Amino acid sequence: MGSSMKKILIISQNFYPEIGSAANRTKFLFQEFSESSEVTLITTDPRYPNQNLYKQDDFWEEGLDETRVIRVKPRTKKYANSILKRFLFYLEVMCQFIQAIMRQGKDTDTVYISTPPISVGVAGLFAKRFLKTRLIVEVRDLWPETLLGVKRWNNRLFLRFAYWLENKIYQQADEIVVNSEGFVDYIVGKGVPKKKIHFIPNSLTEAEFECSASQNKQLHQKPKTVIYTGNVGLAQEMDCFFELAERFKTNDAITFKIIGYGFRLQEIKERLKQYQLTNIAILPPQKRSQVLKEIGKADVAYVTLVDHPIFEKVIPGKVIDYMGMGVPIVGNVSGYSSRVIEKAKCGYTFQHSQVDEMYQKIKELIENPEMAQEIGHNGYQYAYQNHRWQQNFKKMEAVINRDN
Repeated sequence: MGSSMKKILIISQNFYPEIGSAANRTKFLFQEFSESSEVTLITTDPRYPNQNLYKQDDFWEEGLDETRVIRVKPRTKKYANSILKRFLFYLEVMCQFIQAIMRQGKDTDTVYISTPPISVGVAGLFAKRFLKTRLIVEVRDLWPETLLGVKRWNNRLFLRFAYWLENKIYQQADEIVVNSEGFVDYIVGKGVPKKKIHFIPNSLTEAEFECSASQNKQLHQKPKTVIYTGNVGLAQEMDCFFELAERFKTNDAITFKIIGYGFRLQEIKERLKQYQLTNIAILPPQKRSQVLKEIGKADVAYVTLVDHPIFEKVIPGKVIDYMGMGVPIVGNVSGYSSRVIEKAKCGYTFQHSQVDEMYQKIKELIENPEMAQEIGHNGYQYAYQNHRWQQNFKKMEAVINRDN
């Protein structure tokens, strides 16, 4: 039986039990591919957003078979505020991944890599050549484009090399999977045939949808909650969230909640003290199932990205989670994210300068729970039709089984 099964090697820096949409996506693919194929996964020990988090047993609850998981243990710590140390971290991980690849059998049918970081892409190029196999590249974010958006690593020589490397990875890939339709034109612009690019978005499982459907929210319960979940990093602009909390601070019927992590979280905590905003609660990072429950209990969900053309191509994973939990969305996003929210009729998007308009819209949603419920239900319906893993994994199987 073993010889007839397809052998798949997955390479991803992010994986269970890490939090975040990248690790969640990779965990799901690993589990589903393992149902019908012999799958090996190369990853790091859990360290996103920090290693200490995973000393807690809570994050290790799921009975996932680790026998086919190879975890490398880099010695370099990933410091977001030190460009050199971050570069050394990626370099060390890449070298350890390559060493792990060299120990794999030459009978691997497909290598599936998840990027960024681009160092995983380099490991993928090595695997394709060393194992003489097909290479499928998953693109969850455009890198190095994102560096320009967050104004990091603007060294011209470095960027020239990074763009050359990005191009090389796209050209060498047998298939490319993107989680945002906004990436397609960009990659086609790099000379990649459109037929080689497949849009497979982040999605929710049937159990997660059932969890949402079973939440019996009381329409007129108080206080009402505006929630933000996920990364609070260089790509997120949280000023509007603070301004909104400032405007609502005399209203005891509305509270704000952040379940977050990331480079700028400490800065956010300091601002809370500085502005004496007692209506914002910051909760520590939690496992996905718990975060989804918290989203489901909220009345409005907030999303934000830095105002830069590069971020007009992306859709944060939290948007899909918000929709799946049936919560109306209000946020500062534009481009592709804004179009999806508009198409789903599940919320409202604004420019960063439109704080007055955002305040009025949140007030309207809070004061009209029936309207908020309808908008939230629109999001649930859209997510159920377009973001179910049960149907989207079939597209992934078609990519894996595709003949060149």
